[in-house]
Amino acid sequence: MQNTQAINQARALYYRLFSSLFAFVMKEDRFDGIENIIQILKNSAIDENAEKSLENMDRIIKSQGLSFISKEYDTIFYDLSSDPVPTTASFYEEERDDGKKRLMMVKYVLKSKYRKDSEKFSDLEDDAGFIFSFINKLILDEISGDENAKTLEKEVFENILNDFIDEFIENVYMHENSAFYQEVALLLKIFIEFERIFLDIKKPKEKIKVKKEKKVFISEAEEKRRLENKRKKSEEIVECVLEEGGDVEDEV
Repeated sequence: MQNTQAINQARALYYRLFSSLFAFVMKEDRFDGIENIIQILKNSAIDENAEKSLENMDRIIKSQGLSFISKEYDTIFYDLSSDPVPTTASFYEEERDDGKKRLMMVKYVLKSKYRKDSEKFSDLEDDAGFIFSFINKLILDEISGDENAKTLEKEVFENILNDFIDEFIENVYMHENSAFYQEVALLLKIFIEFERIFLDIKKPKEKIKVKKEKKVFISEAEEKRRLENKRKKSEEIVECVLEEGGDVEDEV
């Protein structure tokens, strides 16, 4: 029992780290605290490869600073001229956001005691950053003895995260501007493999990829306009993107 509790505490910390690194946050201090989490996880890493990735992440932060991480994040996920990485389960399922996977995630959220704070978190419920944060909360509830949270966390992993996370990791790792996030992708891959063993969930069959046509170049002005619209939706993001109670978005 004590061993399971210790594992769950470590799992919650990993999900918290990935939530901080992937959730859309427009604050100068958006990555504050990740150094401490990295240090804690380094002391009890899943394996040698995880420890190496954590050490490399720590080294990059110390040498380049958190502002470098912030710029790399924006380039990988929101720079329309550099083929940004999609972040929602729906996109990987249907090649569009706001699809069936989002509706599934909304139902899971409604089964919990949490609701998305739309004013503080502008991305969709099936966005990777939101999913990481949601599972983090469920694990903390499980540690407190909530059996419903334990069941829910496994369902979310199996039916939402598990289906797209491998392709998401590959896209982050292979992005031309990925340096710090290449190490994050390696760490996330190791952690997901551990989660599948811990939760007794099989890796999904690899999807057949269809080569897409090259995207039309978007002007710098249009790119800035779209990114600014994205930022306006999220002027005030706090570290915890979920709050107890409240309502889900009106359109849900």
